[in-house]
Amino acid sequence: MTRDEVVTRFTAERAAFDRRIEAMDAASFNRIPPGRAHSPKEIVAHVTAYERLIVERLRAARAGETTAFDRDRAGWQPFNERVWRETAGLEDDEVRAQAGAVFADLLHEVARLTDTDLNESTALNRFIDPAWLEGRALWELVAIDGFDHYPMHFAALDDALVEGEDD
Repeated sequence: MTRDEVVTRFTAERAAFDRRIEAMDAASFNRIPPGRAHSPKEIVAHVTAYERLIVERLRAARAGETTAFDRDRAGWQPFNERVWRETAGLEDDEVRAQAGAVFADLLHEVARLTDTDLNESTALNRFIDPAWLEGRALWELVAIDGFDHYPMHFAALDDALVEGEDD
């Protein structure tokens, strides 16, 4: 996948995610829909945490440093549980502001990648933690933790919108 394709997918999938969030009032943003485990606010913070990891990995690699995040070492389940706990005390405005700022940073960092960085072993990605890469191309992991991640939450966000309409 080329850098331009990655940026296009990020932009399109994140726009679909953001449309759902922007359609919510404060009550819907904070309400856990029936049959779901998390509120939209928690989902936004969760997605932002994954985006932040991508940004930090790319910045560290450019500095010649390798990261060792708990997400890559202990797995996604403990990481997610920690993020869900940390999100509980955040204010709505803080979650939304962080989401926008981190996504802007993410697009900036991805735009700095070359097609070669995304598809082959390069000087940059030799510093990407092998525990995250698991032998895959960089674009695949950016997709999994980024633009392929957003649609995983669309149904829960849609449920929150429907539940909000019932008020």
